[in-house]
Amino acid sequence: MIKFTLVIQSLLNRWLSCLLIILTLAFSISLFFTVSRIQESVRSSFQNTISGVDSVVAARGGNLQILLNSVFLIGEPNSTIRWSTFKDITDNNKMNWAVPISLGDSHKGYRVIGTTNNYFKEIKYSSGKNIEFLSGNSFNDVFDVVLGNAVANKLKYNLGAEIIITHGLSDVGEVHTFHSEKENHSDHADHDDHAKHEEHDDHSDHADHDDHAKHEEHDDHSDHADEGHEGHNHENLGFKVTGILKPTGTPIDNAVYVSLAGIEAMHTGWIGNQKVIDVSIEQIMQSELKPKTISAIFVSLKNRTQVFQFQRDVLNYKEEAISSVMPGITLSRLWALTGNVDKAFKIITFFIIIIALLGMIAMTIAGLNGRRREMAILRSVGASPTNIVSLLLVESIIISLISCAIGYILMIVIFSIGKDYLQNNYGIFINSFSIKNYDLQMIISIICAALIATIVPAIQIYKNTLRDGLNVRS
Repeated sequence: MIKFTLVIQSLLNRWLSCLLIILTLAFSISLFFTVSRIQESVRSSFQNTISGVDSVVAARGGNLQILLNSVFLIGEPNSTIRWSTFKDITDNNKMNWAVPISLGDSHKGYRVIGTTNNYFKEIKYSSGKNIEFLSGNSFNDVFDVVLGNAVANKLKYNLGAEIIITHGLSDVGEVHTFHSEKENHSDHADHDDHAKHEEHDDHSDHADHDDHAKHEEHDDHSDHADEGHEGHNHENLGFKVTGILKPTGTPIDNAVYVSLAGIEAMHTGWIGNQKVIDVSIEQIMQSELKPKTISAIFVSLKNRTQVFQFQRDVLNYKEEAISSVMPGITLSRLWALTGNVDKAFKIITFFIIIIALLGMIAMTIAGLNGRRREMAILRSVGASPTNIVSLLLVESIIISLISCAIGYILMIVIFSIGKDYLQNNYGIFINSFSIKNYDLQMIISIICAALIATIVPAIQIYKNTLRDGLNVRS
């Protein structure tokens, strides 16, 4: 049997060619590991986004569209459902809890979610983890806002910052440093609406809001889901940041949260995406900030076995057309749709590794003639042709192991540098670099493939050693 030290010396003697082979394989393996980790993280992000929710109730539409919009904040809702429907849903005797959400506004490209404080208490992620606050707390006032962790980091917001919500889905938004009423009055003396907002923060006088403004507000919110992507700022309504959430690695990090009353306040005086009447802060606060419509309802049942019966109750609801979507089943359908894409990526990276292995074969064969002298010397000290073939195979195993190790380290370096970018821009949360079962399977497969790839040059070198004998060939 060939001694291990002899194998190492042989590799060091050909260090340049071995280094090129190792680097080629390492980059290919790193690409495979990176793609696999991203696929795993995307799937995990989807699966962990929401936990403990048995059903999502929304206006009648496709199950996948409802799930993507309400849970993953992708796309727009087809329509809204009435607040009275939410009250009827909560009165269902199967109900454990229900959390309403209202969508359709944005801030600098991030979705705004109107909801209640129960959202932070009841909604879970990653198999039952609670949503926790990194700093501050949930909203207690109409114009309080809570930020997802990625939003706060990306836009560099701290507690006390004041943000302007955009009416509709748009990248337009503004940020200001939050001032006291006195500071705002002096800094914005020429902006009456802004000053009035600051007066509201100290709960000053509120004038009566007329019936016409209420009517406009109701019409606006009813049309809110269909207003398209054109955005208009609510310049006179600043929302104060009162809380920042801890990172979750889910779309929760990429949202801005306000109260349902805050959503109603923003839409007072609007019809669709057009502002039709100027309404002061005092008038808004005097009006009834009760939601007329919402986008969806997250539902948890007392007994999960009743989910199909609850779904039938929803489908048979007489007041308006609504649907009940079960997140788990709908996600399974989503994976069925995207499964071929996952396979395609893995096939591509697998072929890249195959190409790298073919390169290793080519370089090994090209160097055979140059190693004939080495083989003859080994024969002269008693090495058999079988020993020499085993030398080549052990070299292949060592090169494969080193390549896998370097490839894995490269993957860790790539994600260590880019994980914040992936999380903030794409919602991809890389939370583990530990070796998975499929990683071990891949490493074993690469070693086996490298051994198979070495068979061709091994056979050639076996023939050479038999033919050359103890003669030294150059």
